[in-house]
Amino acid sequence: MSKLPALDRMFITSLWLASMIYGVNCVLFGVCIYAIFIRKKGAHWIVPVSCVYHFSLATANNIISLLYALQGLTNPAIISVPDGSTLYFARVTALSLTMIGLYLLNVLVLHLLLIWRFYLILDRNLILTIFVVILEIGHFSTAVASLSMAIRFGVISTSDSENLLTACFTFNLVLTICLTSGIAYRLWRAGKDIFGLTSHNVYKPAIYTIIQCGAIYTSSIVVVCVLFLARKPASVMSTYVGIQLAVSTLRFFLRNSCPSRP
Repeated sequence: MSKLPALDRMFITSLWLASMIYGVNCVLFGVCIYAIFIRKKGAHWIVPVSCVYHFSLATANNIISLLYALQGLTNPAIISVPDGSTLYFARVTALSLTMIGLYLLNVLVLHLLLIWRFYLILDRNLILTIFVVILEIGHFSTAVASLSMAIRFGVISTSDSENLLTACFTFNLVLTICLTSGIAYRLWRAGKDIFGLTSHNVYKPAIYTIIQCGAIYTSSIVVVCVLFLARKPASVMSTYVGIQLAVSTLRFFLRNSCPSRP
Protein backbone atom coordinates (compact mmCIF):
# COMPACT_ATOMS: atom_id res chain seq x y z
CA MET A 1 0.00 0.00 0.00
CA SER A 2 1.44 3.36 -1.03
CA LYS A 3 2.07 5.86 1.70
CA LEU A 4 -0.12 8.94 1.75
CA PRO A 5 1.59 12.32 1.28
CA ALA A 6 2.10 14.26 4.49
CA LEU A 7 -0.47 16.94 3.72
CA ASP A 8 -0.70 17.85 7.40
CA ARG A 9 2.97 18.84 7.50
CA MET A 10 2.66 20.61 4.17
CA PHE A 11 -0.25 22.66 5.48
CA ILE A 12 1.65 23.61 8.63
CA THR A 13 4.54 24.78 6.44
CA SER A 14 2.22 26.80 4.21
CA LEU A 15 0.54 28.31 7.27
CA TRP A 16 3.93 29.29 8.69
CA LEU A 17 4.99 30.94 5.42
CA ALA A 18 1.65 32.71 5.05
CA SER A 19 1.88 34.05 8.62
CA MET A 20 5.37 35.43 7.99
CA ILE A 21 4.25 37.19 4.82
CA TYR A 22 1.14 38.45 6.61
CA GLY A 23 3.39 40.12 9.19
CA VAL A 24 5.21 41.91 6.36
CA ASN A 25 1.85 42.94 4.89
CA CYS A 26 0.82 44.42 8.25
CA VAL A 27 3.85 46.70 8.13
CA LEU A 28 3.21 47.61 4.48
CA PHE A 29 -0.43 48.34 5.24
CA GLY A 30 0.53 50.67 8.09
CA VAL A 31 3.04 52.50 5.91
CA CYS A 32 0.48 52.81 3.12
CA ILE A 33 -2.22 54.22 5.40
CA TYR A 34 0.31 56.63 6.94
CA ALA A 35 1.33 57.90 3.51
CA ILE A 36 -2.26 58.37 2.36
CA PHE A 37 -3.96 59.82 5.44
CA ILE A 38 -1.20 61.25 7.65
CA ARG A 39 1.08 62.71 5.00
CA LYS A 40 -1.96 63.43 2.80
CA LYS A 41 -0.51 62.37 -0.55
CA GLY A 42 -3.73 63.20 -2.36
CA ALA A 43 -4.36 59.67 -3.62
CA HIS A 44 -7.41 58.63 -5.60
CA TRP A 45 -10.16 57.22 -3.37
CA ILE A 46 -9.71 53.78 -4.97
CA VAL A 47 -6.23 53.50 -3.43
CA PRO A 48 -7.20 53.50 0.29
CA VAL A 49 -10.31 51.42 -0.39
CA SER A 50 -8.27 48.81 -2.24
CA CYS A 51 -5.64 48.75 0.51
CA VAL A 52 -8.25 48.10 3.18
CA TYR A 53 -9.99 45.51 0.99
CA HIS A 54 -6.84 43.49 0.25
CA PHE A 55 -5.63 43.65 3.83
CA SER A 56 -9.05 42.54 5.10
CA LEU A 57 -8.99 39.51 2.81
CA ALA A 58 -5.46 38.66 3.93
CA THR A 59 -6.53 38.91 7.58
CA ALA A 60 -9.60 36.75 6.99
CA ASN A 61 -7.45 34.20 5.17
CA ASN A 62 -5.04 34.03 8.11
CA ILE A 63 -7.86 33.53 10.61
CA ILE A 64 -9.51 30.82 8.51
CA SER A 65 -6.14 29.09 8.06
CA LEU A 66 -5.80 28.90 11.85
CA LEU A 67 -9.31 27.46 12.21
CA TYR A 68 -8.58 25.00 9.40
CA ALA A 69 -5.39 23.87 11.15
CA LEU A 70 -7.13 23.48 14.52
CA GLN A 71 -9.90 21.45 12.91
CA GLY A 72 -7.57 19.12 11.04
CA LEU A 73 -4.91 18.69 13.71
CA THR A 74 -6.80 18.74 17.02
CA ASN A 75 -10.32 17.41 16.33
CA PRO A 76 -10.54 14.01 18.09
CA ALA A 77 -12.90 12.63 15.44
CA ILE A 78 -10.25 13.34 12.79
CA ILE A 79 -6.95 12.53 14.51
CA SER A 80 -8.29 9.26 15.97
CA VAL A 81 -8.41 7.82 12.43
CA PRO A 82 -5.10 6.62 10.91
CA ASP A 83 -3.78 9.42 8.67
CA GLY A 84 -6.92 11.33 9.61
CA SER A 85 -5.32 14.78 9.30
CA THR A 86 -3.89 13.96 5.88
CA LEU A 87 -7.26 12.67 4.67
CA TYR A 88 -8.96 15.78 6.06
CA PHE A 89 -6.64 18.18 4.23
CA ALA A 90 -7.07 16.14 1.04
CA ARG A 91 -10.84 16.63 1.07
CA VAL A 92 -12.76 19.69 -0.06
CA THR A 93 -14.26 21.33 3.03
CA ALA A 94 -16.09 24.57 3.71
CA LEU A 95 -12.94 26.12 5.17
CA SER A 96 -10.69 25.13 2.26
CA LEU A 97 -13.26 26.40 -0.25
CA THR A 98 -13.52 29.68 1.64
CA MET A 99 -9.74 30.14 1.53
CA ILE A 100 -9.63 29.43 -2.20
CA GLY A 101 -12.58 31.76 -2.74
CA LEU A 102 -10.79 34.56 -0.87
CA TYR A 103 -7.74 34.00 -3.05
CA LEU A 104 -9.83 34.29 -6.23
CA LEU A 105 -11.56 37.46 -5.03
CA ASN A 106 -8.24 39.01 -4.05
CA VAL A 107 -6.66 38.26 -7.43
CA LEU A 108 -9.78 39.42 -9.31
CA VAL A 109 -9.80 42.84 -7.65
CA LEU A 110 -6.02 43.09 -7.96
CA HIS A 111 -6.25 42.49 -11.72
CA LEU A 112 -9.13 44.95 -12.10
CA LEU A 113 -7.12 47.64 -10.33
CA LEU A 114 -4.11 46.97 -12.52
CA ILE A 115 -6.31 47.04 -15.63
CA TRP A 116 -7.76 50.36 -14.52
CA ARG A 117 -4.26 51.78 -13.99
CA PHE A 118 -3.13 50.23 -17.28
CA TYR A 119 -6.04 51.96 -19.07
CA LEU A 120 -5.20 55.37 -17.58
CA ILE A 121 -1.44 55.23 -18.05
CA LEU A 122 -1.73 54.08 -21.67
CA ASP A 123 -3.84 57.17 -22.49
CA ARG A 124 -7.10 55.20 -22.45
CA ASN A 125 -6.07 52.77 -25.19
CA LEU A 126 -9.23 50.72 -25.69
CA ILE A 127 -7.70 48.03 -27.90
CA LEU A 128 -5.02 47.02 -25.39
CA THR A 129 -7.46 47.36 -22.50
CA ILE A 130 -9.99 45.07 -24.18
CA PHE A 131 -7.21 42.54 -24.78
CA VAL A 132 -6.25 42.37 -21.08
CA VAL A 133 -9.93 42.30 -20.07
CA ILE A 134 -10.40 39.22 -22.28
CA LEU A 135 -7.42 37.61 -20.55
CA GLU A 136 -8.98 38.34 -17.16
CA ILE A 137 -12.31 36.87 -18.27
CA GLY A 138 -10.49 33.71 -19.36
CA HIS A 139 -8.57 33.56 -16.08
CA PHE A 140 -11.57 34.04 -13.82
CA SER A 141 -13.93 31.76 -15.78
CA THR A 142 -11.45 28.84 -15.77
CA ALA A 143 -10.80 29.39 -12.05
CA VAL A 144 -14.53 29.33 -11.25
CA ALA A 145 -15.05 26.26 -13.44
CA SER A 146 -12.23 24.43 -11.65
CA LEU A 147 -13.64 25.40 -8.26
CA SER A 148 -17.09 24.18 -9.31
CA MET A 149 -15.64 20.80 -10.26
CA ALA A 150 -13.90 20.58 -6.89
CA ILE A 151 -17.23 21.20 -5.14
CA ARG A 152 -18.96 18.61 -7.33
CA PHE A 153 -16.43 15.78 -6.94
CA GLY A 154 -15.19 16.61 -3.44
CA VAL A 155 -11.50 16.74 -4.39
CA ILE A 156 -9.34 19.56 -5.68
CA SER A 157 -7.39 17.65 -8.31
CA THR A 158 -9.03 15.64 -11.11
CA SER A 159 -7.93 15.16 -14.70
CA ASP A 160 -10.43 17.73 -15.99
CA SER A 161 -9.81 20.23 -13.20
CA GLU A 162 -6.06 20.01 -13.78
CA ASN A 163 -6.56 21.08 -17.40
CA LEU A 164 -8.70 23.99 -16.26
CA LEU A 165 -6.16 24.97 -13.61
CA THR A 166 -3.36 24.88 -16.17
CA ALA A 167 -5.36 27.23 -18.40
CA CYS A 168 -6.17 29.41 -15.37
CA PHE A 169 -2.52 29.78 -14.37
CA THR A 170 -1.53 30.45 -17.97
CA PHE A 171 -4.09 33.27 -18.27
CA ASN A 172 -2.98 34.62 -14.89
CA LEU A 173 0.69 34.56 -15.83
CA VAL A 174 0.24 36.20 -19.25
CA LEU A 175 -2.12 38.83 -17.84
CA THR A 176 0.21 39.78 -14.97
CA ILE A 177 3.22 40.06 -17.29
CA CYS A 178 1.26 42.17 -19.80
CA LEU A 179 -0.06 44.56 -17.15
CA THR A 180 3.15 45.10 -15.19
CA SER A 181 5.38 45.34 -18.24
CA GLY A 182 2.91 47.65 -20.02
CA ILE A 183 2.66 50.02 -17.06
CA ALA A 184 6.42 49.99 -16.45
CA TYR A 185 7.18 50.63 -20.14
CA ARG A 186 4.74 53.54 -20.34
CA LEU A 187 6.24 55.14 -17.23
CA TRP A 188 9.72 54.64 -18.65
CA ARG A 189 8.73 56.36 -21.91
CA ALA A 190 7.09 59.21 -20.00
CA GLY A 191 10.20 59.70 -17.88
CA LYS A 192 12.39 59.60 -20.97
CA ASP A 193 10.28 62.29 -22.65
CA ILE A 194 10.83 64.74 -19.78
CA PHE A 195 14.40 63.65 -19.03
CA GLY A 196 15.82 66.85 -20.48
CA LEU A 197 13.71 68.97 -18.12
CA THR A 198 14.49 67.16 -14.87
CA SER A 199 17.93 65.58 -15.61
CA HIS A 200 16.64 62.28 -14.18
CA ASN A 201 13.73 59.88 -14.64
CA VAL A 202 11.13 60.99 -12.08
CA TYR A 203 9.19 57.75 -12.54
CA LYS A 204 12.11 55.44 -11.76
CA PRO A 205 10.94 54.61 -8.18
CA ALA A 206 7.45 53.75 -9.46
CA ILE A 207 8.93 51.61 -12.25
CA TYR A 208 11.11 49.68 -9.80
CA THR A 209 8.15 49.15 -7.46
CA ILE A 210 5.90 47.84 -10.21
CA ILE A 211 8.58 45.49 -11.53
CA GLN A 212 9.38 44.17 -8.04
CA CYS A 213 5.75 43.52 -7.14
CA GLY A 214 5.08 41.98 -10.54
CA ALA A 215 8.13 39.73 -10.18
CA ILE A 216 7.06 38.54 -6.72
CA TYR A 217 3.52 37.72 -7.80
CA THR A 218 4.62 36.19 -11.11
CA SER A 219 7.13 33.97 -9.31
CA SER A 220 4.38 32.66 -7.02
CA ILE A 221 2.21 31.84 -10.05
CA VAL A 222 5.08 29.98 -11.71
CA VAL A 223 5.79 27.95 -8.57
CA VAL A 224 2.15 26.91 -8.13
CA CYS A 225 1.80 26.10 -11.84
CA VAL A 226 4.94 23.93 -11.83
CA LEU A 227 3.71 22.05 -8.77
CA PHE A 228 0.33 21.41 -10.39
CA LEU A 229 1.88 20.26 -13.66
CA ALA A 230 4.22 17.95 -11.73
CA ARG A 231 1.16 16.60 -9.86
CA LYS A 232 2.71 17.37 -6.49
CA PRO A 233 0.42 17.30 -3.42
CA ALA A 234 2.02 20.55 -2.25
CA SER A 235 0.36 22.39 -5.16
CA VAL A 236 -2.92 22.76 -3.27
CA MET A 237 -1.17 23.96 -0.12
CA SER A 238 0.84 26.53 -2.04
CA THR A 239 -2.32 28.38 -3.05
CA TYR A 240 -2.96 29.17 0.61
CA VAL A 241 0.22 31.28 0.61
CA GLY A 242 -0.68 33.00 -2.67
CA ILE A 243 -3.15 35.47 -1.20
CA GLN A 244 -0.49 36.87 1.15
CA LEU A 245 1.94 37.31 -1.75
CA ALA A 246 -0.76 39.04 -3.79
CA VAL A 247 -1.35 41.52 -0.97
CA SER A 248 2.32 42.54 -1.19
CA THR A 249 1.14 44.72 -4.08
CA LEU A 250 0.26 47.23 -1.36
CA ARG A 251 3.64 48.66 -2.27
CA PHE A 252 2.25 49.32 -5.73
CA PHE A 253 -0.62 51.31 -4.21
CA LEU A 254 1.77 53.19 -1.92
CA ARG A 255 3.92 54.33 -4.83
CA ASN A 256 0.86 55.34 -6.83
CA SER A 257 -0.71 57.27 -3.98
CA CYS A 258 1.23 60.33 -5.17
CA PRO A 259 -0.74 62.54 -7.52
CA SER A 260 1.92 62.56 -10.22
CA ARG A 261 0.96 61.11 -13.56
CA PRO A 262 2.74 60.44 -16.82
